[in-house]
This record gives sequence, structure tokens and C-alpha cells, in this order.
Amino acid sequence: MSEFSTLVRQIRGTRSMAEFADELGLSHAAISRYESGKRQQEPEDSAIAKLLRVATPDQAQELLRVLDVDVEQLRAAILASLGVATATVTATVGGNGSGDETEEGEETE
Repeated sequence: MSEFSTLVRQIRGTRSMAEFADELGLSHAAISRYESGKRQQEPEDSAIAKLLRVATPDQAQELLRVLDVDVEQLRAAILASLGVATATVTATVGGNGSGDETEEGEETE
């Protein structure tokens, strides 16, 4: 059995496969393929994000290692799966973005 399959079983724990699939919002067939090692391709980022949400910190770290996941790329998928809209930051923290501030944070005239 592959490391990924073993990890999915560990993350599922004592829940039935059906309960686990429903909790994650994945198909029962997908969970079955993950656990049996019969998956033919890498799981989608959204599926990985769902597994990470229910995994312990150690399991999550191991899952990322086993799948050789680019964490920055996965960040957007995790946020999207949580319903968080992404936004581009264009201003500086603590300022007005103009760069016309002194060290104390007071604007110069």
C-alpha cells in the first residue's frame, strides 16, 4: 500500500468510508480509490485541501511531503475551498502607500 493510501486511512480514523466522504464533500468512490491505491492521478488541490482540514498537524505535514505539494500553489485552493475570496494587496501596512512617512509614522508635508 502506498504512503498516500496509508495516510488517508489514518486521517479517516474510525469513521466509515461513507461518513468520511460525506464530511469531506468527496465521492465515496474517490475515497475508496485513495485508500486502495487505485488512484490513477494525483488528487486535485481541492481534495488535498479537504484532507488537510481534517488531518492532525503531523498527518498534514506528512501528506504534503508524500504528495510533494507546492504549498504556495495549494494556498489558493485551500482558501477557495473555505470560501475565502483572494485579494491583491496594493497598499503598505500602516501607511497610505505613498512612501511620504517619517520613521515615527507621521506624514510629512
